[in-house]
Amino acid sequence: MRAFFNLFLSLGVPISALFISLSTGYFMMDYDLSKALKLGTLSGFITAVVFSFFMAAILLFMRKARFAHTIKNNPESTMIHESENGPLDKTFILLMDKAIAFEVLVHSVIDQKLGNIKQGEKGKKTITVHTPEHTINISVIPLTDHTSEVKIKSNIYSPSVKKIINYTKMKELSFLQY
Repeated sequence: MRAFFNLFLSLGVPISALFISLSTGYFMMDYDLSKALKLGTLSGFITAVVFSFFMAAILLFMRKARFAHTIKNNPESTMIHESENGPLDKTFILLMDKAIAFEVLVHSVIDQKLGNIKQGEKGKKTITVHTPEHTINISVIPLTDHTSEVKIKSNIYSPSVKKIINYTKMKELSFLQY
């Protein structure tokens, strides 16, 4: 509601001045100056308030529709990465079982050509990615039958790590929409 009032007031002032001057000019053709100013001010203000109300509602609706469209078609732009300095020890949950989450993480590195992969023991589901800048350790831990926890550790928070996280979350989103 606050966004609507801000938009309404920011539209209302210039539109009121425009409509008042146009209405005064229109009424000056038929009436004398004092009566044209009175009628023009009154009718211009009322018209501007109604027009501003509808324009603010339409613009607010268009903003929300554009935001929803952006989230639906480009969700990686809405992903927030907290800290970009120093070492990384990030944990996040995926709505996939352990085997699928592990395969998605492996394919995120392979598809984006981020570095060399060294897989750990089969039961532990760990991956070590060697990039030119640093080493990334990834482990997948099952939480329930259909959820798993991913832990990523690295000495720096690089674009490679961001790409792995974004790719994995995008695949999770596509699996959920399927």
